[in-house]
Amino acid sequence: MIYTFGVKSIYFVVAFVLRTVFIYTLGMEYVGVSGLFSSVLSVLSFAELGISTAMTYALYGPIAQGDTRKISQLMHFYKLAYRFVAGAVLTAGTVCIPFLPLIIKDTPDIHESITVIYIFYLINTASSYLLIYKSTLLTASQKNYEISKVTIRISAAKCVIESILLVIFRNFMLYLCIEIILNILQNILISRRAVKTYPEVFEKSGERLDKGEIKKLFQDIRALFLYKVSGVVLDGTDNIIISAFLGTGYVAVLSNYNMIVKNVYNLILQVFQSTSAGVGNLAATEGAKKQHHIFNVLLFLSFWLFGFCVVELFININDFIGIWTGTTNTFPIVTVMILITDFYLTGMMSAVSYFRTSNGLFVQGKYRPLIMALINIVLSVLFVQKIGVAGVLLGTVLSRLSTQFWFDAYLIYKYVFKDSLKEYLKNMFLYTGTIIAICCICGICSRLLDTGAAILNLGVNAVVVAVIYNAVCFLLFRKTTEFEYLKNIGYGLGKNLKKKIM
Repeated sequence: MIYTFGVKSIYFVVAFVLRTVFIYTLGMEYVGVSGLFSSVLSVLSFAELGISTAMTYALYGPIAQGDTRKISQLMHFYKLAYRFVAGAVLTAGTVCIPFLPLIIKDTPDIHESITVIYIFYLINTASSYLLIYKSTLLTASQKNYEISKVTIRISAAKCVIESILLVIFRNFMLYLCIEIILNILQNILISRRAVKTYPEVFEKSGERLDKGEIKKLFQDIRALFLYKVSGVVLDGTDNIIISAFLGTGYVAVLSNYNMIVKNVYNLILQVFQSTSAGVGNLAATEGAKKQHHIFNVLLFLSFWLFGFCVVELFININDFIGIWTGTTNTFPIVTVMILITDFYLTGMMSAVSYFRTSNGLFVQGKYRPLIMALINIVLSVLFVQKIGVAGVLLGTVLSRLSTQFWFDAYLIYKYVFKDSLKEYLKNMFLYTGTIIAICCICGICSRLLDTGAAILNLGVNAVVVAVIYNAVCFLLFRKTTEFEYLKNIGYGLGKNLKKKIM
């Protein structure tokens, strides 16, 4: 957890530097095109069908038991499945080429062919599926840090190389070529790391699963397909709808907000991704009471971490974007509030998602994601014509609130904890109310401490939010069992770190 958190922090800085160079060398038109095609291809990635989640779950048991033969069989199946996925993405992406004009309201003022740019993005996406399957074994065995060692080096190299080339040549196609080459290199290096870590697994990689096991895997994959579609619709269609109704200019502005919000989300998510394999082991070895306790701890941790980010973003993101790209590239505060609300809901679903997948709750409630996706598309298309970008984001928030927010937790409480959902809803309302109250307090303080200098305001507000948020949360929750549990873990980590240093 510590290692991957540090790596993601560095990656955040790298991504910000590269985006800044991108904006000031190529312009916002290219940012809009990049954001649009990334979204289009994320929608096409539904061909992945949730295979990675099903395979990670399937690997927990064999890894815990040290069953090398079973792990080898699963990895062979995974390799074949992902070859199919790569072919499916490439085929579906090619079929979409004639329809590109339908999702671009106003053709951006760029020199390159839109179709050629799209093809480069398609190649980059399809090629990523050919080798990445081996990384799942590292993830399932709690060795995400091995992946991080590779990704941070490639990310740093990408930042340096692409930034230099952009400054010298200002050529978008050259940038895309380097992007593809470095992504392929990253997947090759991660695959080699997996083979080096588990040579005995890949020495037997030709062994096959029996028909019964394959049938069980396909049952899970079919159920996860709907979850995958839901995630793709929520994350991938916003830019497409905005481009089709409003133009790629708005996509560019939203992409800058998303770069910050999603990198913050991915940074905090490392805490939970690093514990996902542990949660899987917990599901395989412990009873409902122990799982329920750990779930409450992770939900509390989600509140503390994501809630802190919510307040910081609410107070500071518009000022930061204004300094970074200019005040003309900022959204009204209402749009920002809706965007941050979706960030908060997604973050608070982290603990729920990991417990659902770790306990194999794939088939139960499999139609929830489909309903959620349909609600999102209908509301987003309806609202975008009335209130613009805010309407698209509002459609996403309402679809999540009306389905995922309560239903996924209901599945866990029903099938795992054997308990009522009242405790979960009570905690969620308590945590959300606390965050809203702190936002109001920090908003008032921000106005009172306005210095008139944008950069100085940003620094002052960041410190004020950090002090107020953590002080209020400490005073309110210091006596809870969840806080005590996390405090003891913190003390343990501190002692271990001190021993290693001394």
